Amino acid sequence: MILEIQHETCFEYTSPIREWLAEFRMEPVSDQRQRCHSFQLAVSQASGQSNYVDGFGNRVHHFNIVSPNQLVRVLSSSVVETEHLQVHPMYSEVDFPMDHSRLPLEALGYLQLSGPTAHNPLLDEVIESLRPVPGERMGKWIWRLAEHIRENYRYERFVTDASSTIEVLLKEKKGVCQDFTHLLIALARSQGIPARYISGYIHRDNKESQSHAWCEVWLPDVGWSGLDPTNGSPIHEHFVKIAIGRDFTDVPPNKGTYRGDCQEKMETRVATRELKRLPSVSWREQLPSLDGPIQTFVSDRPEQPTDEQIVQQQQQQQQT
Repeated sequence: MILEIQHETCFEYTSPIREWLAEFRMEPVSDQRQRCHSFQLAVSQASGQSNYVDGFGNRVHHFNIVSPNQLVRVLSSSVVETEHLQVHPMYSEVDFPMDHSRLPLEALGYLQLSGPTAHNPLLDEVIESLRPVPGERMGKWIWRLAEHIRENYRYERFVTDASSTIEVLLKEKKGVCQDFTHLLIALARSQGIPARYISGYIHRDNKESQSHAWCEVWLPDVGWSGLDPTNGSPIHEHFVKIAIGRDFTDVPPNKGTYRGDCQEKMETRVATRELKRLPSVSWREQLPSLDGPIQTFVSDRPEQPTDEQIVQQQQQQQQT
């Protein structure tokens, strides 16, 4: 499947800001399941740009605007070719317990319960109810976890946010794909199975496309294979992988900071479409306008003092 993806992010500020610094993880990876043929990240005004590969192998694009406007628009566009590989956790025939002597070095960093997947008493209750029996196949057990999450937790926005841990999901029984993925990761790691967080997109025919998250687990006879606890499905050609990490904090689509005494409002929208063939070199000039719904996020960042207020504060401190 050949997919064109557009992801627009607009940052709007209630008053002028003095500097804007941000990094984006939006470039699709190229691996055995997908190939990124074209990628471009455009910023609405002149900026210092660079890119690097982080410790997880993700391509990161870095921007710095010294004198930004009150509106900064970033548009990523890419063409990705995906394949439906017959790789699924259920294909694994290895039984519990996991033999850690067979783990590759790359999998060792995906075993610890930390950050959003940190251990808490509510997790113990779920682990106990789903604990594998000796001799149970790991792949079948992983699928049982995904089914449990899909059946017992409801998809609902605004219950959790980007900083939420699995404790919130376990209490409220509601969340989004990020939360479901974190819970699946925590359950897998609790039994010694390496599990990692994947950020990306999901293309849905004649439906709203969206940013998405899912999980990959490492099994001795299968290697890394993915499944989506939100939709209860294995990963197929409609999924586009962007970045890999231990959890969401390693792979946010964007993060950064700005200087100014104002509030930030961020709006994002995603659109994907299937192409019949790979486009020409000038494909970016023919991109249709985005028609996806807009999602708005308003930061709760407190107002920062101006440079003049900082000087006044320092003078007052010196006089006391």
